[in-house]
Amino acid sequence: MQNLSKNTSLRLTSQKSLRHLGLCSQIATGQQTSPVVFPEKRGRGKTATRGEITINNDDSKKAEREEHRIDIGDEQSNLLGYEVFSGKLALDKRKSNKNADVPVSTEIASQDAVDAKLTSKALVCGSLMLSLEDVISVSYCVGLRHFTVHAYPFRKGFIKRRRSRKDYRFLACTSDYALQWVNSFADRQSYVNCLPHPMASKKQGTDLIFNEFPPESYIRCKSPQKMLVILNPRSGRGRSTKVFHGMAEPIFKLAGFELEVVKTTSAGHARKLAASVDFSTCPNGIICVGGDGIVNEVLNGLLSRDNQKEAISIPIGIIPAGSDNSLVWTVLGLRDPVSAAISIVKGGLTATDVFAVEWLNTGAIHFGTTVTYFGFISDGNFSCSNLCQINFCFKLSLR
Repeated sequence: MQNLSKNTSLRLTSQKSLRHLGLCSQIATGQQTSPVVFPEKRGRGKTATRGEITINNDDSKKAEREEHRIDIGDEQSNLLGYEVFSGKLALDKRKSNKNADVPVSTEIASQDAVDAKLTSKALVCGSLMLSLEDVISVSYCVGLRHFTVHAYPFRKGFIKRRRSRKDYRFLACTSDYALQWVNSFADRQSYVNCLPHPMASKKQGTDLIFNEFPPESYIRCKSPQKMLVILNPRSGRGRSTKVFHGMAEPIFKLAGFELEVVKTTSAGHARKLAASVDFSTCPNGIICVGGDGIVNEVLNGLLSRDNQKEAISIPIGIIPAGSDNSLVWTVLGLRDPVSAAISIVKGGLTATDVFAVEWLNTGAIHFGTTVTYFGFISDGNFSCSNLCQINFCFKLSLR
């Protein structure tokens, strides 16, 4: 009888442990089924039929809590990545002001500070979780305790989600801790906007200190990007200029981009610009603002140069502002100008195929990425094999 009680208790314990692994149904039925993610609820004081062992109310409550307890420690570590820096931060929850150099009152001091950590994927400060994919830059004055994180998180809407700018001001325990936080953001490839110290304009001893040691010597600043912007003002029924200056350009300014904006005046102007531009003035790439047409002109202008191999290595960024934005949606999966600008700021390249169409009678070559056509569609019922030859020849890098 004693051996029987030991065996039944052993069977019950093993089934409890297996139930945590979602394998109890497989053991009981002898079939291969999917794991039990949400175990069914059992009534209080219910007896277990296996082994005819009765479980009292306290044991059932404890077992129920254990069954329905979810350990999210490993899931959070996978979602948030590895830890970069941690400490105490106080979030200024007052209405944000886009002038980041306005000092923050030190009244929101230690009593409002909470545990915070910066991981490889997000900033977690109390109940706030800010993805680094939404962070554009950080503004900081060397020697002060506060810094501002500029981000474009998604704002929930009834129809679709949209990004909107939001500035988060944080107050660290000391200025040294604030500097460590800012450097941690810089290590995660966030641009740091070094602002002048408030006392630097006054004729005091601190002026000599900050002139001798500029802010860049304290912070591992990311070098600003230099790019050429070719804008077609007629794209999108004339809305492309408003789209760029109102939605995309503020993001580039926050990220410290140095842009040269050129507006096209006629058809083929973008091709001439891409064919003659000095790459030393835009070493980080060319941004096309408009539809698929301006991207096609820039592509053909780059590949018509004598230094074709160097030209094809220049990244092309796209701000969708035309009536047809199929390329940026098909290749990059982006629809709105704000997300496209953030994608350019974050860097990263996406390769896409480039094909060449050679006209046999004239020898002219035209390059494309999506589709090429000639004449009227109604005339497409005859063979064009005697007119042109299509070859796939390049990989284009898009941002």
